[in-house]
Amino acid sequence: MSTSMLSVQGLGMQFGGLKALADVTMEVKQGEFVGVIGPNGAGKTTFFHAISGVHVPTSGTVRIDGRELQGRSPDAFCRAGVARTFQTPRIFGDMTVLENVRFAFLFGNQGGDVSLVDKVIGETHLATLRSEVAGALPPARQRQLEIAMALVTAPRLLLLDEVAAGLTEGEVEDVARLIRHLHDSYGLTVVWIEHAVRTLMKTVDRVAVLNFGQLLADGTPAEIAANPKVISAYLGDEVVE
Repeated sequence: MSTSMLSVQGLGMQFGGLKALADVTMEVKQGEFVGVIGPNGAGKTTFFHAISGVHVPTSGTVRIDGRELQGRSPDAFCRAGVARTFQTPRIFGDMTVLENVRFAFLFGNQGGDVSLVDKVIGETHLATLRSEVAGALPPARQRQLEIAMALVTAPRLLLLDEVAAGLTEGEVEDVARLIRHLHDSYGLTVVWIEHAVRTLMKTVDRVAVLNFGQLLADGTPAEIAANPKVISAYLGDEVVE
């Protein structure tokens, strides 16, 4: 078994004349918690699409736990232990919280222990809302539900795409604490795209910065916060404490 959960080599993604990703190389070891930041249009979500089967990369390789999977379907990535969320929560609005999590379990965790459904609902602080219709939940709760739906598939690699978008400052902190708790409790490998840079920097172990489809920098939060190229391209005068 590889010690690298995610290995991306020379990843390129082109749409007509637009290069959305250009020669991105990144490795995430098992159990790491990595944040991905960058300006709008930097290629962050395209990167997630390429490493989860939504898009077929134009060039390069994607390995999950040593298995080469670029060009395979999202189902294949799910079976390999990859789960993800999206910028806009993909939940079933007319179903209850419990029904949403059960559906995700049946789809992505065939042969698993059904008791995981209740465990995940509790871990994501949704136990008192299990009978509520998902579409009526406030945004923060819908984010928690989508995380629960990803978690119940028993992933080894969890990809989170701006799960703090649209939330209040307090809710952003709550979500960050939840993600850190899940990472530590389940032994997950987590890659988290986020624009809430201050919170992300305090939560993750390592940060990768994308800019114009290229990997601009990769290092600890302290290293990234002090990197002149990153400050110029993205952080500006923002102070990351």
